[in-house]
Amino acid sequence: MLKTNLKIAWRSLLKHKAYSLINIIGLSVGLTACLIVATVVIDELSYDKQWAKADNIYRILSAYKEVKGEELMPAAFSGLGPSLKKDLPEVQNYCRMDVVKNRLRFDESKDAVSFNMLRAEATVWNILDFKIVQGNPRRFVKGYTNLIITKKTQQQYFKGKDVIGTIVTTLPDFGEPQKYLITGVVDNLPQNTHLRADVMALSEYRAIDNKVPITGESYTFQSQYVLLKPGTDVKAFTQKVNNWYKQQLNGRKVDYLFTFQPIKDVYLKSDFAAVQDVHGSMRNVYIFAGVAALLLLIACINFINLTISRIFNRAKETGVRKVLGAGNSQLIIRFLSESVLFFAISFSLAIILYPFLLKPVETYLDHKLVVNLYSSVFLLVTIIGVLLISIATGLYPAWYLSRPKPAVILRDKIASDVGLNFLKKALVVGQFAISVTIIIITLVVHNQLNFMSHKDLGFDKNNLVNIDFSDWGKSGQSFKTELMRMPGVAGASITNWYPSSGSGNMSRTVKVGNEKLTLHFIQADADLPGVLKLKVNSGRIFNPNVSTDAIDQDTLMGGGATAKTKALIQNQPMLVTAYTAKLLNLKVNQSNVKFEGTTVGIVKDFYSESLHNKIKPTVLQALSNPRYGAMLIRVIPGTERAVLTGLNRLYKQYYPDNKPFEYNWVNELVDKQYKAEAKLQQLFTCFSLLIVFLACLGLFGLVSFTAEQRVKEIGIRKVLGANVSDIVALISKDYLWLVMIAFIIATPVAWYFMDKWLQNYAYRTHIQWWLFGIAGAAAVLISFFTISLQSVKAALANPVKSLRSE
Repeated sequence: MLKTNLKIAWRSLLKHKAYSLINIIGLSVGLTACLIVATVVIDELSYDKQWAKADNIYRILSAYKEVKGEELMPAAFSGLGPSLKKDLPEVQNYCRMDVVKNRLRFDESKDAVSFNMLRAEATVWNILDFKIVQGNPRRFVKGYTNLIITKKTQQQYFKGKDVIGTIVTTLPDFGEPQKYLITGVVDNLPQNTHLRADVMALSEYRAIDNKVPITGESYTFQSQYVLLKPGTDVKAFTQKVNNWYKQQLNGRKVDYLFTFQPIKDVYLKSDFAAVQDVHGSMRNVYIFAGVAALLLLIACINFINLTISRIFNRAKETGVRKVLGAGNSQLIIRFLSESVLFFAISFSLAIILYPFLLKPVETYLDHKLVVNLYSSVFLLVTIIGVLLISIATGLYPAWYLSRPKPAVILRDKIASDVGLNFLKKALVVGQFAISVTIIIITLVVHNQLNFMSHKDLGFDKNNLVNIDFSDWGKSGQSFKTELMRMPGVAGASITNWYPSSGSGNMSRTVKVGNEKLTLHFIQADADLPGVLKLKVNSGRIFNPNVSTDAIDQDTLMGGGATAKTKALIQNQPMLVTAYTAKLLNLKVNQSNVKFEGTTVGIVKDFYSESLHNKIKPTVLQALSNPRYGAMLIRVIPGTERAVLTGLNRLYKQYYPDNKPFEYNWVNELVDKQYKAEAKLQQLFTCFSLLIVFLACLGLFGLVSFTAEQRVKEIGIRKVLGANVSDIVALISKDYLWLVMIAFIIATPVAWYFMDKWLQNYAYRTHIQWWLFGIAGAAAVLISFFTISLQSVKAALANPVKSLRSE
């Protein structure tokens, strides 16, 4: 029975080639896009779920209680993890670990190579599970930082060699080179983890780093993870930890609160882009899942609409089958077989296209997709899903065709069904409402990205070169002096901050009324304001020729040890932004009450962070001869190539044994902050094109069947004097008003969702009315062009041929 139904369905498919081709193209495109997007979604949801103890691993988050609205930090006191394990029975183990960029030199005759390094301690073996390939890295070798490399790294740099016991050199940004000992090789770390790395470096901690600071000792913050006993109530445990910390302070004021984030949530539910390079967004997952569903929905709507349109052509076939004894269930199975066949062919084509599109998607995402269609479970679920969708999609047309009595069908009474015509029109409206919504969303995302890229940031980001944080040593000032003599260099500054590196290099809380405010400090040499081209509202900027404008870094960090140094710090010249001056009521040439220093100038507000965040109250301090930091270099337009060549040569002359010369253009660094929005715009552009294509493909099919059904009417109208434009208008008006209804429905929907999306930005564009106008006009024009392709053909047909049978 099934074989017979499939054979009949195949013959029908070959007989109606145009109808079949439109359906197969639409379903293939929809299914392929859906599979690709579903792969991305499933891979995003798989992060950090592969660890054997993932259900009980948590990251410690801290919040500074003293400052209202202070965000959570993905770090805590270095000694918090060890102290919790010691005092609380719920904690089975802990590990301080994070991923950093580091350069390793495997061969003294070769340049150092940059790696993503997982810095951790020996307890990592009790938290995460790694497959050991070579050596015994679980046994920590004292006296060295133990380096564990992946199989990929071994094959790339030590092919055919026994690496265990090899000493390699690390070249940090600051400080002296260190020796690492390779103690083992592990299998490649998974790509679907926020701890994505190529090598691991395990080190020991000092005893002072293993306790919680209580009486004002110096301390460091580090990213930490704890392994809790199975069945631990995390909410109750969090309360217990904060109560425990309060007891540790012995009556002192509680300054931090702690919470615990499941490792499974770290990738998708962390807003810590500044300290966590590998992170996703749950919002994007919802967007991708929604788009995948919409693509498949439009492809299915096309299939339903085209099948319904052919009901009138197949009505007599159905009537004859009923007269010959076919029951409703047999007819339903017969038409469902045709639906399943269409989906099977389309799914097969999608499977063929899938691997060719997967690689470009991985390149676009910049990482390999670990979970894909070739996973046996994923493939099985996909096949079952496609089968169910094919049955669900074909069920209504099959049921509708099998329902009427033979006499009704054979008399063509089925053609007068108002409900069926309403369904067709509703499906067309639904398709184009989705299409217009996606077009509006794409335009709003583009508008917001354009707004952020061109907003005045308060400094000149163009023609500005940045050399990342380095140890300039005692040669920094002479290097800078020599650099300033180079043709094409307009200015240079050694700074502890550069655009896109955060809000500043240090912060401090001050009391304003009944609340506390965090001030963000930028420390650099006196040339920074000039190099950035900051605009002065009142007062002056730092003068590099005035020695008292800058303070020695050691003096500043040492505090007021003597009366002289205390006076220097108290009277140190400061620059503040207009926003800071307003908040703290600061005046030029007045000593600051809230913090040490004298305000010598108020500069126009500038955005130290991306426009995702509100502007921060910022203070600039000038340092004399800073030894550590980045270097910003202002280049005269037109001399870029010559300056970079000379800069590279000068850098190697002064720092031959330092890290390789690397630079970035500041405008690129600033734009990189909006990489997520740029990718979102590209995705929506792609999706909108696909969705519009599918909608137009379905519309083309509907117009084709409409022209076929009205061929005699068109012939009569032509005989009576109608011209081509009259015929085109006759066919077009039935569909264009549906597109207008779709636009009316899509407008408030798109506005609602995009207004919500824009709330994520501290500085955002307004949703302009003309964006909706462009989307509506585009939908109408594209629809009219699609309709015209077939309606013009029908209008140009010879009426003699269409009326011959009359």
